[in-house]
Amino acid sequence: MNVITQLLTGAAGSVGFGLIFHINKRYLPAAAVGGALGWLAYLLLSHHGNHIFVSMLVASFCVAIYAEILARLYGAPSTPFFVTSAIPLIPGSTLYYCMSALAEGNTELAEKYGSQTFLCALGIAGGMAIAWCICDLTRKMKH
Repeated sequence: MNVITQLLTGAAGSVGFGLIFHINKRYLPAAAVGGALGWLAYLLLSHHGNHIFVSMLVASFCVAIYAEILARLYGAPSTPFFVTSAIPLIPGSTLYYCMSALAEGNTELAEKYGSQTFLCALGIAGGMAIAWCICDLTRKMKH
């Protein structure tokens, strides 16, 4: 799939989830940019041969830092910005293929997709945690 198409669908998906979660309408353009930014970071890293965990970790870190910056600019919590921007990173396809393989009784394939799903989720959680720890530490150092 074309990179531009992927970035646009990442942005559209983020806006769609922003609408579903009823975030403030003025945050929707920021959600779109965040979704595209997160997916771009993932694409750049995965294209250069990085492990899926590392790609997700860095992409999630970028999205979390972006959310923190927007939270300061808008005077709002960072959660709505992070949640909507991280939507394109969610490993939905690997989870689907894992469950499908389990339903078919193909444990080898289920294990493969299950481990990919787990590594994606761990990378997202790790990137988010690292970014928020750094932001929290910098806030505490300022005071």
